[in-house]
Amino acid sequence: MRIARTAALLVLTAALALAGCGGRGPTGPSGPVTPAPVIPVITTGKVAIISIDGLRADAIQIAGASNILALAARGAFSWNAQTIYPSTTLPSHVSMLTGYSPEAHGMTWDEYEPTRGQITVPTIFALARAKGLRTSVVAGKEKFTHFRDTGSCDSFALAPALDDEVASRAQSASSAAPDLLFIHLPQVDLTGHEKVWMSVDYLAAVRRADAAVGRIAASLPPSTTIIVTADHGGHGQNHGSDDRQDTTIPWVIAGPSTARGKQLSGAIVTMDTAATAAFVLGVPAQAMQGRPIYEAFVSK
Repeated sequence: MRIARTAALLVLTAALALAGCGGRGPTGPSGPVTPAPVIPVITTGKVAIISIDGLRADAIQIAGASNILALAARGAFSWNAQTIYPSTTLPSHVSMLTGYSPEAHGMTWDEYEPTRGQITVPTIFALARAKGLRTSVVAGKEKFTHFRDTGSCDSFALAPALDDEVASRAQSASSAAPDLLFIHLPQVDLTGHEKVWMSVDYLAAVRRADAAVGRIAASLPPSTTIIVTADHGGHGQNHGSDDRQDTTIPWVIAGPSTARGKQLSGAIVTMDTAATAAFVLGVPAQAMQGRPIYEAFVSK
């Protein structure tokens, strides 16, 4: 009798425990379900990515970079985006323009060394070309020749390490109306290495880069979506560490389908630049580790 009562009590306890868990059996969800992202419906169009080498996000307001701030005011922005580690120029730009981390793309060196290997994952230029779109690159450092070697750039130009000259080459490239234009401005980084990040000379270089951004933006069709970002920041006379002064970068996007004056609340990493550009171009990019920053857009 006592055994029967004990068995009945155990059954009742189990039933109450199951009821306390909402009556869900073993097949019920084990945790919170992440909602699917809301994908805005936008007008696809041309994209221009402007990377200011070595630009710290906090230098934009300190230097009074009026053209970049104007793009932020008519678009969406984050002053807290993050680059890769180690935060060096070539690996960071490969991540920026492929949507893959260095562990996936394998380029860990920081100079043009074709004997060490080539970019083996698809670049945003290759994805655009596969859809029949025209691509163009204007860069201020030889290491960007790795992108030319992929064979996916319709136009590729190396300019002297002067932002004014890069801007002039970019204006010339824009006259051919490429669907995807990438511009690399080198002088902020070079000044940081020579004169110290956040010094008077560095901030003057930021203002010169900002003037170049203004010239480039003025030469683009109004339908172009512009992304302004950087490969890394810096402190002292160097970068490459996991210090937030090295890894924190700006991310600004402005175009016909972007929100206006919106500070982005979600986390942004440099791989998201390629994914967002692919989204605007209407190019599939599901395999990328980066993700489109849907928060930056409003549906049309």
